[in-house]
Order: sequence, then structure tokens, then C-alpha cells
Amino acid sequence: MEAETDFMKIRHFVIDTVATNGNLPVRFPPTRKLAEMFGVSQPTALRAVRALIEEGYLTACKGGGTISRPATLALSNQMKIYGLLTYQGCQVFDDLFFMNITSAAAMELMRRRNNYRTKTLYVETPPLLEKTVRQESLAGLILLCAEEHIASYAENLRKSGLPVVSFMKRLEGISSVYDPVEKRVRETLRRLFAENRTHILLVCRPDSYFIGPIRAGAAKACAEAGVPAGQVIILDKSMAESREKIAELLEFGLKFDAVFFYSFHHAIYELLQSRFDFQEECRVLCDDTSVTDDLNYTGYAVRYDLKHAAEKLIDLLLNQTEHPEEPPQYAPVDFNMVLYRNGVPVEETR
Repeated sequence: MEAETDFMKIRHFVIDTVATNGNLPVRFPPTRKLAEMFGVSQPTALRAVRALIEEGYLTACKGGGTISRPATLALSNQMKIYGLLTYQGCQVFDDLFFMNITSAAAMELMRRRNNYRTKTLYVETPPLLEKTVRQESLAGLILLCAEEHIASYAENLRKSGLPVVSFMKRLEGISSVYDPVEKRVRETLRRLFAENRTHILLVCRPDSYFIGPIRAGAAKACAEAGVPAGQVIILDKSMAESREKIAELLEFGLKFDAVFFYSFHHAIYELLQSRFDFQEECRVLCDDTSVTDDLNYTGYAVRYDLKHAAEKLIDLLLNQTEHPEEPPQYAPVDFNMVLYRNGVPVEETR
């Protein structure tokens, strides 16, 4: 396993170097030197280089070492690499939600032209974003649920001429295709009120971006339906704190006829499942990407139309290349509701 990791270190280094140098040839040192550079064995370095030669990325030099063949990889000098940045750029793992939005954006971009490529960025701290973008010679940047403190650095890049878009969060000054938080909360609560479910627990995480629109959407839905606002309890603490609070409310005998997870938490779901009948007594709602096979989920799930959202996102990204002077544009992601019973989707409605 370790040898394969070492192999990939050298492979990634060579391919990334060739890609970011356009159609200019790049000279690489002999395998002995590459092995020293990456702290790997010379046989592993030799195996990596031989594979790259066989695949057409490199050509052996008479004086030792290798030289790149950019036209093979870069499709002449037209290759363009677009960066993908999640949150602050230092997330160490993905869940199903992030896999969905990342793949939707990347696949739509690469579907447009065969010389478009994407690269996931790692940024140690937000101020290093600009340096990272320059080092990678990126043609544009796609922010995925980016935090506000990195968005300001991304906006500076946009002002300097780099196309930048945001996916799933609306960021002022940056063209965004975003989750319409307030609308989603409002429409979800209206659906529950129509089912005569008016004692509702709404669980979200303590993210300032979401909390304001969530509260606004809940207030509007309650006012429209004539439901006292106090009957919708919003918990916006850490998931551990929220679980503790819910357990306390249940001990006092408080009942809910619906639970709306804006941020899903498996342990809270199990706690509530042990107290309520999710078939009829208590309706549950969450994001579709939270519904895994092992959950045996019963309730509504919000399903985003990521295909059309990604199409709009890439339209905005590529339009900036041709019209950098145009102001930022914003578009919501469409969504619908899917009803699950015991883990099986049985009904889908707008």
C-alpha cells in the first residue's frame, strides 16, 4: 500500500506540473533525483516514470531524465483547469451531499469541452487562496458551500479578472446558484401545516449563513397559516447540544408532530425514533442525501435538481470569461419533496 502511495506522489507531481505549464516542455530530473525529492525508493520512482512514458506524458532524454509531451495531455495550449474549493478549502473528507454537488459541477463543466479539467484545492488558510490559484494556473474557481471568510478572498480574485462562481451558497459579489433557504423552510412548514402538524422541531447547525433565513422562513410560514411562532422550536446549537436539549424536552413530556432536519444528525433521528411513530404520529423531513440504506427512513426528503443547477452554474462561470464586466448573477436551486416509507421512495411532489 505504501509503495502505491509513493508511486502516486510522483505521478501527481509530473501530471500537475505538465498541466500547469500549458504547451511548454518541462524537463524532469533522473529517477534517482525524483526518489530523493519525494523520499521514495528508486525502483518506485522508476516504475512511475516508465508508466508515464508508456502513457505518452514523458519522453526519455539522452542525457538522463525526461521531458514532457504537453500536447498529449493538454490538447495543445487550450487546456483549462478549474479549481473546486469546499468550505474553507481544508475539508479532509466528503459526505454524500458534497460528493453530489462536486460531481454535478465538475461533470457539467467537463461535458462542455474536452479540454476542460477540474482540480480539488487544498488551502491551509484563507489568505493563501490567491497564491494557490496562481500556482495552479487556474482558469476559474468554483466555490462549494464556501464560508464567508474565504469568500472575500475569492471576490478579490474575481475583481482581478478570474471567473469565480459559488454553488449552494449565495455570496454577495460572486455569481451564485444557491440553496433558497428561506423559501425551502417556508414551503416545508406550509406543507406540514396543511397536514395539521403544528408542533414542530427544526434542527440546524450553528452556521450564521443559514440561521437568519431559517428563522425568517419559519416566521413567514407561521404568520401565513396563523400558527403561533412558539410552536416551531428552532435548535441552532451544536448537534451534541441539540441532542441534549431534545432529550430534556422529551423528559418533560413535550410532543412534536413533525421534525424538520435542516442539518441531519443520525443520533438525534434515532433518539426521536425511539419516542415517536414516524409513520403517522410524527412526520420527519431531511435532505435526500441523508437518506442512506441503513437508516430505513420514513418521512419527506428534499431532493435538489442538481443537474439543472449545475448547468446554470457553468453557464455563469464560462460567461465571465467572455464578459468579465457583467455584474454577478444569482439563481436558486430548484427542489422537490420525496416521500419515503421504510427506506423506499413512494411519492415525489413539487
